[in-house]
Amino acid sequence: MLGSKDIFLDRAKRELSVMQMNHCGIQECEKGHMWQFQARPYHLLHFVLQGEGSLKISGRMLNVHAGQAFFIPAGIEGKYIASMQNPWKYAWIGFYADNGNKFIDLLFGKNEILDLALSAKELEKEILSILAVMDKRLQDVDRYQEEDFPGAQFFSIRNFSASLEANSRMLHLFARLLETQGDIKKLKKEEKNLAKDAKNYMDRMYSRDIRIQDVAGILHVHPNYLSTLFRREYDQSPREYLRKVRMNQAKILLATTEYSISDISSDVGYTNPFQFSKVFKSCYGISPTEYRNMRQM
Repeated sequence: MLGSKDIFLDRAKRELSVMQMNHCGIQECEKGHMWQFQARPYHLLHFVLQGEGSLKISGRMLNVHAGQAFFIPAGIEGKYIASMQNPWKYAWIGFYADNGNKFIDLLFGKNEILDLALSAKELEKEILSILAVMDKRLQDVDRYQEEDFPGAQFFSIRNFSASLEANSRMLHLFARLLETQGDIKKLKKEEKNLAKDAKNYMDRMYSRDIRIQDVAGILHVHPNYLSTLFRREYDQSPREYLRKVRMNQAKILLATTEYSISDISSDVGYTNPFQFSKVFKSCYGISPTEYRNMRQM
């Protein structure tokens, strides 16, 4: 026997998982092309395939570019405008769904703009696949070009089977979006963990003569990649953080012990006392000895 059980739907209200396509399309915009939209009963999801433009929604103006999607919830009005320098080409899908629908929440959360993991090429192919249900000329077309389909060409879905097919293709695209965006979230989590692991390692090993290359080696990543992740997470480079940890510990030792400068240098990971003193002075404007004397006055 083979079978399946949809655990997700068992746990959710089924009406919140229903989505029905209303319309979709692709457009290459002229410079400065503007579309003003009134509040509508369906959601609108736009994918920017090329170029850039601006979205005005809820009183805010947002810049959007290729590789991003923007979401206009049902009942919201606004407008969007193609760039004068690099006008966009976008695809869109209008669909009905309850505001509590998991797809909307999982994909966008509380945001209107999303950085897409799915390539523009695959997105365009998926949209054309939906349109091919209405226009058979598009069955073997992977890329829309204005000269091949001039003007505004709209085709209606004329029977129930075609409606089901178009909707299933929309749902396939939505499934791909969730699948690929999930990969991005997983990657971001892994990146965050790498930065945290690097921080924890330096917190423990600052007293050793370690370099950022050593930290990166322990984590099996390139030093430049680690630096990028660390700066994104902690707003400073790993090297800056390691120096800060060492200098903070040096200040404690200078103020609370009678260890020699050479011993303190060694205790905070510097094999050369002169290098330690130089770094300390660059951080605090005074030498380790001057700092100790100030603390003992």
